[in-house]
Amino acid sequence: MNQPLLPAVTILLYAVSYPLGALALGSVTPFLLILLRFVLSAVLLWAVVAVRRLPLPRGRVLAWTIVGGVLVQGAQFLGLYWGMAHGVSAGVAALVIAMNPIATAVLARFLLHRLENRWGLLALACGAVGVVAACLPRLLSDPAVGPGLITVLIALGGLSAGSLLQETKLRGVNSFVFTAIGVTGSIPPAGALSLTTPQHLSDPLPAVGMLIALVLTSALAMVCYATCVRRMGARGASTLFALIPAVAVVAAWRLQHTTIDITTALALACGALACGAQARAARNKPAAPVLVPEAHAARSFCGAGAAGAAEDVDEGARG
Repeated sequence: MNQPLLPAVTILLYAVSYPLGALALGSVTPFLLILLRFVLSAVLLWAVVAVRRLPLPRGRVLAWTIVGGVLVQGAQFLGLYWGMAHGVSAGVAALVIAMNPIATAVLARFLLHRLENRWGLLALACGAVGVVAACLPRLLSDPAVGPGLITVLIALGGLSAGSLLQETKLRGVNSFVFTAIGVTGSIPPAGALSLTTPQHLSDPLPAVGMLIALVLTSALAMVCYATCVRRMGARGASTLFALIPAVAVVAAWRLQHTTIDITTALALACGALACGAQARAARNKPAAPVLVPEAHAARSFCGAGAAGAAEDVDEGARG
């Protein structure tokens, strides 16, 4: 997939997964839904890995891949669903997760000592305005915030920290492999939560159809996002969240027949400005080096080097 198209596809897939998840929750309890999503996503992704014969990480790189994958998949989605099951409204949860660009910039500043240039700061500002514009009206109409808010903050931290870990230590790991390991490692905690909380499944036929659509959309979205992290870095990829909430509102309008207002148009404009400013910021600084800790891992993963990173999504499409 070419460079300009990948962010647009990532935003669309990620945004559509929100209303699909909301529709699925009408028939399935949260932890049963996320468990089924992880299991089916793992089957799908490992099938792609097997068919394409993608190389698997080993040793220390495998350990970092498990940690990073579980942070991005397990911590993000289990924390999000736990919070929503314990009183956090969907609007509040969406607002917190959509602050990923700011959380990633803060973590990168304190953990990696990175500084933002003027365009990077402009991207952060536009992204924050876009997120608030998309979510604030929904927060005002549904202001309930329960004790589960802390787990939604953990979900945000998991997404940001896992993406930074992928950027700094795992750029040699194929995006399909990274995502497959992440969802597989997240199955045990999802299963434990499902077993320790009441579960139910109503209207099985519509629920199964919605689950299949959700699994396909979310799995592709996470693979595309992992590829964005490899190409753009965690900070650059996180800027996509400036546009995702507004696009999710448009998707919900089509799928759930919700309304679109002036704040959504403002959010779309601010999100587009944030993505443009981030692209300008990336051009004004040197590219981050590809860091693979072990020499044999570099030989195993990179193959033809940087060309392999640019072909992750293409490999899955050809498969």
